[in-house]
Amino acid sequence: MQVKIFRAANLQAALEEIREQLGPNASVLRTRQCRDGWMGWLGRSYVEVTASSGDQQRDAAGMTAEDTHRSLGRLSVHQQTPSTVPIDARRTLSVVGRMPMSPTRPTGGTHLNHSRYSDPTADYRTGLISLGVSEAVADRWIRSTSGFVANLGDPVDPSWLEQLQRSVAREIRLSGAIQLNPGERRIVALIGPTGVGKTTTVAKLAAGFRIQSKRRVGLLTIDTFRIAAVQQLQAYAQIMDLPMSVVESTDQMRGAIDQLGDVDLILIDTAGRSPKGDMSIAGLAELLRTAQPDETHLVISATSTAAVVQSALDGFAAARPTAAILSKLDETPYTAGVLSALTSSRDRLGLPISYVTNGQHVPDDIAVATAQRLTERLIPASAGVRQFEAA
Repeated sequence: MQVKIFRAANLQAALEEIREQLGPNASVLRTRQCRDGWMGWLGRSYVEVTASSGDQQRDAAGMTAEDTHRSLGRLSVHQQTPSTVPIDARRTLSVVGRMPMSPTRPTGGTHLNHSRYSDPTADYRTGLISLGVSEAVADRWIRSTSGFVANLGDPVDPSWLEQLQRSVAREIRLSGAIQLNPGERRIVALIGPTGVGKTTTVAKLAAGFRIQSKRRVGLLTIDTFRIAAVQQLQAYAQIMDLPMSVVESTDQMRGAIDQLGDVDLILIDTAGRSPKGDMSIAGLAELLRTAQPDETHLVISATSTAAVVQSALDGFAAARPTAAILSKLDETPYTAGVLSALTSSRDRLGLPISYVTNGQHVPDDIAVATAQRLTERLIPASAGVRQFEAA
């Protein structure tokens, strides 16, 4: 008896190849759905079929060689559909295309209908939770994805991961870029914890509007606590030939804004605060109330966990952020954790995301946030999601 493994884009193609190489008496011993790439991620799906040339041996699906012969003889890749394939072959198609099985292998001779089935949900749920996504959010994303996949005509392609990304994308709110209207001055403040890159992000935004959009931009800083913070922003201002003001108290705020003159955009840089520092954030909120910004962007590092992001959202709520900027996107292999804290749900409205930054270069490493950019690295291959296959 000759045993061979056949790989093809779908089961029909595999059966056709089996018939050509092993003859009409071939028996199907095992089928499984596979995906190439690292741990099955981001690769192409294919069917792997183990077949033998033996006579009248019952295969793993309960098919004799005679049954397989009828299946192979009637099956035409271009003309037959699963509905016209004999019942045993249709069962095999269902197992391969729609119902990934658990890693537990059935004992020899066990009919596939009696094997234990599982779907990708448990593994993806485990992977999401391992990345810091709460159980409630992970369950919501899984339910949404499962419902979407169930409505697909082809449950194999696009992949489950792609549908998960789409489910998350539907919960992301985007605010878009800062909009400057002719004849109007817009004030935009950046706030956030220490070390998230607020000053560099201010410089990137200033350079984009000043150099690329040819708009008049003024800089204002109230970050007088950090060593060399004022000098850093002044250096950017000098390079781009921008007016700049320094504010140390609420009494100086309105005068400092007026000193910037007739500009289209004022960008306010602030000192990093601990989200749990109620008094310091209260002082920040008071300064911003005096400045009356049109937009307040909470800068959050994309490397943060969901818990850290939620702490920032809660801690800076008094400053009334209107959007979020995700910085350091280049420093994290996944975004599931940070997005889980920012996305919308039935119970709450998520904070819209305006920009993402992905490096230190000014002004290049900044872009308007899009759902695709935010979810393209939703989960890394190392998240532990198994490759789903028939046993």
